Amino acid sequence: MRKNLLFFVLGGAMAAAVIGGWFRLNATLGGTAGQQVQLLDPARIELIRTPGGHLQVSEMAKVEEFGWQTSWDCPLVDCSRLPKTVSRVRVQARYVYRIPLAAEWRLRPEGDHYVLTLPPLQLQAPVGFDTANMEIVTTEQSVLSPAAPANREKALRHLGPELARRGASPAYLAAQRQNAEQTVREFAQQWMREQNGRPIARPIRVEWRGPDPM
Repeated sequence: MRKNLLFFVLGGAMAAAVIGGWFRLNATLGGTAGQQVQLLDPARIELIRTPGGHLQVSEMAKVEEFGWQTSWDCPLVDCSRLPKTVSRVRVQARYVYRIPLAAEWRLRPEGDHYVLTLPPLQLQAPVGFDTANMEIVTTEQSVLSPAAPANREKALRHLGPELARRGASPAYLAAQRQNAEQTVREFAQQWMREQNGRPIARPIRVEWRGPDPM
């Protein structure tokens, strides 16, 4: 019995020595491989789940003037000197700008603030305008001018596309960015309080995807 126990102990010791020697040999010949593991610290990145849809971020009321001229079109002779008809439309336009809400917003830490990257501003179309105060003035240069009613109709027909073109222009978009950024920051703070019962700990800097409109 004692011989068997001694044999068992010696056998275990020899096996441990062999395994240890194998690990030491591999460490000498090849060593171990190390690789950095990227750990996402949830305390550093804030996720805000949004209700989806669109967020209205800015609005601008502006008086716009638009003109439409009708002239004669003569296939065989020059009609440029013939009298023309011009309609001028003056209207109070209401431009509304919004952004699509992704399923969640990611606040990326950078220094002492968060960075929130959003899609470009979108103009809500069609552009609304006040029809009660709209002014239309049509001028016929002479009795030979093209018909005034048709000219006014074309002016009104092209008013909507012209307002949309102006509202989406780089100058108009750039003018809305400051108000839009403030709205986004207020929305993020409010939504974070409603979700987690606490405000966002750092200021938010808003970045827009795509080129600067100006």
